[in-house]
Amino acid sequence: MRHRKTSKVNKDAWLATYADMITLILVFFVLLYAMSSIDQEKYKMLVQAFSTDPDTLEQLTQTEEGKEGGADDGLAGENIALDEIKDLDDLYKYLSQYVEENGLSDSVEVAKGKNMVYVRFTSNLFFQPDRAVLKEGGVEILDQVGPALAKVEVYVQMIRIDGHTAESPPGPGGVSDRDLSTERANAVLKYLETYHIKDPSKLYAVGYGRYRPVAPNDTEENRAKNRRVEILISKTDIVQQEIDAAEQSKQNVEE
Repeated sequence: MRHRKTSKVNKDAWLATYADMITLILVFFVLLYAMSSIDQEKYKMLVQAFSTDPDTLEQLTQTEEGKEGGADDGLAGENIALDEIKDLDDLYKYLSQYVEENGLSDSVEVAKGKNMVYVRFTSNLFFQPDRAVLKEGGVEILDQVGPALAKVEVYVQMIRIDGHTAESPPGPGGVSDRDLSTERANAVLKYLETYHIKDPSKLYAVGYGRYRPVAPNDTEENRAKNRRVEILISKTDIVQQEIDAAEQSKQNVEE
């Protein structure tokens, strides 16, 4: 009598499915982690993750921690000297370095855009209340900032100085916020023109008075933030470009 062959059931087969699922979950979480801040190095590690490299996740974590510890736009451990300034990126690094080394972070803000560097100073660094005469401390700061601006003067079209005041509580006083902000901007401009910038045509001074606040004028601390001097260093002068375009268009029509 022929006996049927019975197939043996592999009771451990589920382990293969389970292992695949765990691997997929690991890859999924690595993907989520990498997508939070993808760069070339992380992409290489992500590729390694698909090869089930057991050290990849740990390496990825260590790399991210190292970057966080040395953040600040690549400034950490990258001191730059005045003579090394060649473009706006170098200018930004130099000014940021100067602010940090001199403990001015609470009074000076440095930012960088695509074609510009922006520096904001609280006005008490430069001026006494209701006055537009540069303080000795303000002159010292401009003697550090001015030579750095001179290094990029050939590459930029505009160095604009903006003066701002704050809306003060009602009370007696004959100081015009428009006049004061303009006079302060001009004081900074004239100093830079006299001692540091060779081409005066690239310098602008604008007084905005109290009409462009960066904080509510509800406390003295916020009003101090609004009393400020800003320097904008830009590769382009959009206003002049528009004027030139309008003049050219006018000439074309007349011809």
